[in-house]
Amino acid sequence: MSSPAAATPRRPSDIFNDPDIDLMVAVSRQVSARSEYESLQVGRVNAIPPVLEKSAQIPLWMRWKEFWAVLAVILAIVGVSVYNLTSSDARLLGHLQKSVVYVAQTHAGDITRQIRTSVSSLQALEAIVAVDKYGTSLQDFDKLAESLIRTYKGISNLQLAPFGTIQVIYPLVDETQDNRAALGHALLLDPARKDGALKTVLARTTQVVGPLKLLQGGVAAIARRPIFSRHAPKYLPDEWFVASDGVNYTRTCSLPEFRDRADSGCSFQGPPDLDGETTYFWGFATLLMRMDDLLNVTDLASLETGAREAVPGIAAFAFQLEDLNPHPSVVDFGGVWLRSARTEALHKAVEAMVAVEEFGFQWRLLLVPVDGWPAVSEHFWLQLLLILPTTAFLGAALGVGILLGLRRHALKLEDLAKYLEKKRVETIRSSVENLNHFQFPMYLVECQNFLRMGRLVQHEEARETGKLRCFDFPEDISRVLASEEVVFISHQWVGFRHPDPENVQYQAMHIAIDGFRKKGIECGLIWVDYTSIPQANAFLQQSAINSLSVYASNCSVFLTVAPKCTHADTGRPLDMHTYRSRAWCRLELLSYKCRRGAEEEATYACDGKTLMDADWDEEATLQVLDGYFSCCSMRHPEGQQCDCEKIRAVLLGLCWRLMAIRRDGEGRARAWATRMMERLAEDREKYFPSYFSYASVEGLQRRELFQGYFPLLQSMFEEDSALNEAERLQVSAILGSCIPSETHHRPLGAQGPKHGTTAV
Repeated sequence: MSSPAAATPRRPSDIFNDPDIDLMVAVSRQVSARSEYESLQVGRVNAIPPVLEKSAQIPLWMRWKEFWAVLAVILAIVGVSVYNLTSSDARLLGHLQKSVVYVAQTHAGDITRQIRTSVSSLQALEAIVAVDKYGTSLQDFDKLAESLIRTYKGISNLQLAPFGTIQVIYPLVDETQDNRAALGHALLLDPARKDGALKTVLARTTQVVGPLKLLQGGVAAIARRPIFSRHAPKYLPDEWFVASDGVNYTRTCSLPEFRDRADSGCSFQGPPDLDGETTYFWGFATLLMRMDDLLNVTDLASLETGAREAVPGIAAFAFQLEDLNPHPSVVDFGGVWLRSARTEALHKAVEAMVAVEEFGFQWRLLLVPVDGWPAVSEHFWLQLLLILPTTAFLGAALGVGILLGLRRHALKLEDLAKYLEKKRVETIRSSVENLNHFQFPMYLVECQNFLRMGRLVQHEEARETGKLRCFDFPEDISRVLASEEVVFISHQWVGFRHPDPENVQYQAMHIAIDGFRKKGIECGLIWVDYTSIPQANAFLQQSAINSLSVYASNCSVFLTVAPKCTHADTGRPLDMHTYRSRAWCRLELLSYKCRRGAEEEATYACDGKTLMDADWDEEATLQVLDGYFSCCSMRHPEGQQCDCEKIRAVLLGLCWRLMAIRRDGEGRARAWATRMMERLAEDREKYFPSYFSYASVEGLQRRELFQGYFPLLQSMFEEDSALNEAERLQVSAILGSCIPSETHHRPLGAQGPKHGTTAV
């Protein structure tokens, strides 16, 4: 039947031909007849029967089935349209919030690194003073301190306190501070400072107090580091000090009957120096770090001003940096170090932690768009009001509206795609730049200390017991390599929680080191993952993992340790074959070989019995992601990130290095890199897949891995190659000169490669 809008005018006689009218008339007559009959029975007449009265109240068009069908279709279209609009914008809002979380984590990481960098200036000052035999560091302190403050940044002033008494401060006086009252302050005699000063001396490490409110105004953290030197006298000099309570406190160390007592506080022996000489307490190096000076060198202010667009579509942010455990002196203002001018939207902010565990800092950075999060749709109700009449009266207009909505959605996705591409470019650039820098210091253990440990010691335990040597820059390792060998030990873990619960791996490492001695190779320093990489702090651990390729490439010898044993948790037998299948082991070897440029004689293997030369298969070395990850065996409990994602940045950097070796290398280096890149070109998805799947406790997960990275990587490398050599991204040690000679790492008179080398 036609709809009312499409019906033609009808004559009065046509009404009787309408089947619906006929049905209604028939029903009406039946009801009327029955009503008249009942009225006669009771002696009364009903003018309008009840059924006809109720029917007359319902419009005729509402009694058509077609109307309800059309209405249902319209409502379904409107419902689907509204659902698509809201769900699409909700997904965009989710992506937007993730981007803001990334920005917050980036700035939190910048603040954390700046705090560690500023405090590390005390170590530089200690190194200078410890070797100063004639006291020139005190005479030239102003120039020295000015250089350190300019280099490390975020520092308000530096102080030196020989024998615990402050003698020099830089700057002494400026527009923000007047430190003259602190000169002559005897920290080891003042009862208000004595306990903290003694604690610092006995701890032999940097101690940080605060941030706290200063007497001269402002809020600052105070870092103090004891200095021990072979040139310091065994006993402190006699001294007296009048404290704020008016009492004269003295120290008498010139008389044997006083200075030899255990509680005299006249002598503090330090750790032996690098030459094994005995050291004694020289004094303190102190740093004062005002919060204003620290935060001024970060980029937080740009979030509020919009000077640097961090997330597309958000012009500026509201933020707040606060202390979760503030010092009692700053509780009155809530421990808030810095906040933006507008803070009304902070109750919906995302957060990132600024955690510096070694100093007890636990801060929180709150971040939110300054005008709050966008609504589910910017013009939601307007769109809805347009869709309803358009769908009811003009279907074509509904299609136009949907197309406009899809266009807006496509533009937003295009902006998001541009943002993700920008982040990929930043990731690639950072990966290449990190080829020459440590994101986390390289910790090595001296060979003699390693042999005396008796087992593989966790990083945190080795660090606290002073068994590790810290190298902040690759240049420091280069200087060490000039005089001694640095061995990179690669092995597979025999347990999920501990790499060597039965001490099998450690014993095999002993055998390998003995084998090196027989070959005339003196192992000076050793890198092994469990001892050299943090295990407790996930953030520091990831920073060290990002530097893994730099660690391996700065070692002179690569040692594979793979004795026959059984995995403590799975019961699987482990040997050299299973070692070859380990992804982490392949990554370590690839990192080492990418620095050297080709196969060489500095790779060795030990099966727990003998030390032998190692001949590695190029296919397995390049196919890192086809290897075995322990995290996949544990099904990634508690949402644990898969190791495949952790090493993405490292692999991008190594791929760039391979291309750079092929472009700039010579001889064996270029030939080797060319072979590796040809393998990669034949089947890129085999070596660097766009997506990967892994099993977790929630089920099978599929995640993006290298999707979109390699076209950008190739384009960036081509642009880099078009530049002058001085303007290119620097990738160190890629020329043929970096390849050791045939006799490198061998004793004089040793022969070339032995026949029958083990295929590892």
